[in-house]
Amino acid sequence: MEKCRYCGKMRDEWDCHGPVCRGAIARALHRQRQGLPMVANVIRNEIPENASTGEVIHVLSRQRMRARRGNEERRERKALDNADQTGGANNG
Repeated sequence: MEKCRYCGKMRDEWDCHGPVCRGAIARALHRQRQGLPMVANVIRNEIPENASTGEVIHVLSRQRMRARRGNEERRERKALDNADQTGGANNG
């Protein structure tokens, strides 16, 4: 038994995916076509309960930079995909 990466339920390797899981797989494939990770990253609360203002600013700025890098990578992949599609249409 292992946890399904799409619906989060425990299932045997040979179990059929139920309607909930099939819906989650469809959403994951839709995300992949948009250039996003198949399974959304869960935003973790990395700020300790008694954090100072400086610690909060540090954690938030790190999260923001991580998100910015992900967005830039996604834009680059999208630009390359668009260039491939337009180049293929002109050559064919």
